[in-house]
Amino acid sequence: MSDARPGSQLWPAARIAFATALLVFVVTIVIGILNGLDVYTPDHDTLMTHVHAGTLGWITLSVMGTAMLIFGDRAPLGAADVAKVKRMVTLFAVAIVLYVSAFFAGNRIWDDRIQRPVFGTLLFIAVIWVAVWLFSVNSRTEGTSVARLGVLLAWVSVIEGAVLGILLGIYKAKGEIPGFGDEAAKRIAEGHPPAMVIGFLILAAMALIEWLLRRHTSWADDRLGVSQMWILFAAGTVANIAFVSGLEEELLGPANLLMIVGVVIMVVRYRTELSPAGWRGSGNGMFARMSSLFLVVYLVLGTILIAQVISGSMDFDALTDEQLGFLLAFDHSMFIGVMTNALFGVLAVARRGDGELSMVDKIVLYGVNVGIIGFMTGLITVSAPLKRTFTPIMGTALLIGIAFTVWEILNERNESMNA
Repeated sequence: MSDARPGSQLWPAARIAFATALLVFVVTIVIGILNGLDVYTPDHDTLMTHVHAGTLGWITLSVMGTAMLIFGDRAPLGAADVAKVKRMVTLFAVAIVLYVSAFFAGNRIWDDRIQRPVFGTLLFIAVIWVAVWLFSVNSRTEGTSVARLGVLLAWVSVIEGAVLGILLGIYKAKGEIPGFGDEAAKRIAEGHPPAMVIGFLILAAMALIEWLLRRHTSWADDRLGVSQMWILFAAGTVANIAFVSGLEEELLGPANLLMIVGVVIMVVRYRTELSPAGWRGSGNGMFARMSSLFLVVYLVLGTILIAQVISGSMDFDALTDEQLGFLLAFDHSMFIGVMTNALFGVLAVARRGDGELSMVDKIVLYGVNVGIIGFMTGLITVSAPLKRTFTPIMGTALLIGIAFTVWEILNERNESMNA
């Protein structure tokens, strides 16, 4: 890999994360295609495998790989540092594969599914290791960027979500969390999903978009960008407190208001990149622009969802078909529309630098976005024909992108080993 490409010194470590993430993502896609076509209805364990293979295996592992590029760029790292990072990334990748596998195993190994909190603890150790490394490198590098700040805050949110995820695993396995009453234990366990979706993903998305569009903007030179990241971090923190404490009606409104402010700041800051003139190019920034648009869609859907929760018109234990479809559309707007767009943009830049889209990049860009728009429309309108039509379009485009990208990454690794 040419040193002209950002984060090149840590690309050998990052590509371990990306290759593993892409392969695990295949699990999510295959289950999703079969379910979307209504030819297979996954049981609960398989459905949780689908969710975690996507949110952890694909998204979190890829965000960690991206962090290697963001923090490896212009950082004072020697050969020993690079070797240490490769070990850290390998542990993280193995821990995620084991954790996702624990969901698929269900009760086939242990009736109480105790493997989930066990492997979750291993993953938590890896998460802490990454956090320590990120803050250490950041302290040794001059000119911290806005993108770096976003990653640091996102990773703090990952730690919060990981703790709640372990507690959720204990609660599912034992029916209780030692030291907590039944009601408190249930609230803590249920706080895991919003901690990851609201706290982590929106900040991670902002960091990725920032890096793709304005790579080296220093936070000393962009106070508005710094405010954007801290406001979104505050939004996630308030939302976490709301779910864990049972104060959804009181706190979700303020949390949503903070998210609106953060996204409005993003739109204002990127007004040039998101203007019609900015869309005329065909470079890798197209992925970041699509991700930005879906972030606005996600906020709109989230605002509607929060309004329903606050009003009491939505009961998560008794969802109607329309409410379930809306909730799934909300989730996929983030998982695919925001994060998958941004991550394929990162992969394009990491492999080829800033430049024109390749043919495969265009297949992913247009196939995935046409597919997700149709798929979400089918979910919201509870239209099986729309869902069945656009699910394979989206899934096929993703599988093509994965196959080509993994082949390219592995081929590059073989060439470097033979050099």
